[in-house]
Amino acid sequence: MPCRSLRRGPLFLMLLLTALTGCGSGGDASSAPTTAHPRRSFRYYPEQHATAQRISASDCRRLAAVAARHTERKLRHASEPTPPNSRCQLEGRDVHVSITLDTAYAARQRYENRMAEQVQFNAPYPAKDPHHVPGVGDRAAGEHFASWIPAYSTLYAVRGNRWLTLAYSVTGESRPRRLAAAVALARLAFGLTAR
Repeated sequence: MPCRSLRRGPLFLMLLLTALTGCGSGGDASSAPTTAHPRRSFRYYPEQHATAQRISASDCRRLAAVAARHTERKLRHASEPTPPNSRCQLEGRDVHVSITLDTAYAARQRYENRMAEQVQFNAPYPAKDPHHVPGVGDRAAGEHFASWIPAYSTLYAVRGNRWLTLAYSVTGESRPRRLAAAVALARLAFGLTAR
């Protein structure tokens, strides 16, 4: 008798629906939502596995040489070449450049999530909103795989499962010139680490 009354009650229906749909917090990455930007939707890329790609010490030296030519200043460089988060730091008089390559699992999805958060939390501030940059990240409509945040003087870009973050600061340099230098360094970094 108690079982028969439970089957007909709303509690049973709720339990049945919960069991059939799950609670929504489990599952693998392929069940994760694929929308990361309020203005567009992204598709899930199954090739988001971690890789051993990195910015090596020699890559860092080449990046430092290009940055030194651009800034017309002597630069020191320091390398942390260990994947999945390898880094290259460039320092000089009034110059600070930080280049980080993330190749851990789902780096691409984390990039998309980061850009969505940037839009959501900084919408009233255009200088903190992502400005899409052509020819740096993966090709896509709207060029949304490379984004420049003017307020932070930082370029974020993704190719495959490589997420590059490049903070470029040179005192007294205009924003367009900083962006152009960051784009050149990002393209070089992607080229050097595509192996």
